[in-house]
Amino acid sequence: MRFFLEDAAAVGEEVTLSPADSRHLSRVLRRAVGDKITVVSANRVFDAELVQVGDTVRARLLAELAAYSEAPLDLILLQGLAKGERMEIVIQKAVELGVSRIVPLALERSVVRLAGEKAAAKRARWQKIADAAAKQCGRTRLVEIAPVMGLAEALSELPPGCRVLMPWEEADGRETGMALSDVLAEAAPAACAVIIGPEGGLSPAEAELAAARGARLVTLGKRILRTETAAIAALAIVMYQWGDLNGREV
Repeated sequence: MRFFLEDAAAVGEEVTLSPADSRHLSRVLRRAVGDKITVVSANRVFDAELVQVGDTVRARLLAELAAYSEAPLDLILLQGLAKGERMEIVIQKAVELGVSRIVPLALERSVVRLAGEKAAAKRARWQKIADAAAKQCGRTRLVEIAPVMGLAEALSELPPGCRVLMPWEEADGRETGMALSDVLAEAAPAACAVIIGPEGGLSPAEAELAAARGARLVTLGKRILRTETAAIAALAIVMYQWGDLNGREV
């Protein structure tokens, strides 16, 4: 398991872990002074030794380790709000697959409606799930869970030149939209966003809005997938073709 620092650090420095990580190390893992842990700071990974354990945990950075670098593709997930465990599964697996940001979308057919304190509480829980997934799977960065927003706002916040893909159940790859494989045959972009609908799917108006903003409407085949399945499948396919999931050196 990895522990992330907010600030940049270097070999030989003593660093203080976050209150949450301090509690986890001292009360759950029951680590002691002298135990070794792995610390990530500014996308660099270090072997570290605990020098203080208690309500506050401090560690000395002993050596920098050869680290996996993040994928060359800046992959962003725009995920329609899904019920309960489905949203949590999507967030966990998306982080494992290498996304850089997750934006929860309030869409026309969303069953879940979030606002105010309820939205803030959900976002905090989702961020904890994302952080835990990043620590467990060996990421060198944490993944931001954005506030809940509408589709138009989410599209306006994408980086310049971002390729946008919207798997849509009404796309057939011929008269409407195109096959995902045809899009992925193009040269890899620096950034790509994938839009996934909620349980009720994406509406024609939302597809029209996305297409007007430059999104490619694509088909994932003839079977209708659950929202969590569609998200995981689409992200894995994109990261295989344009990212680092294929195992090739990049």
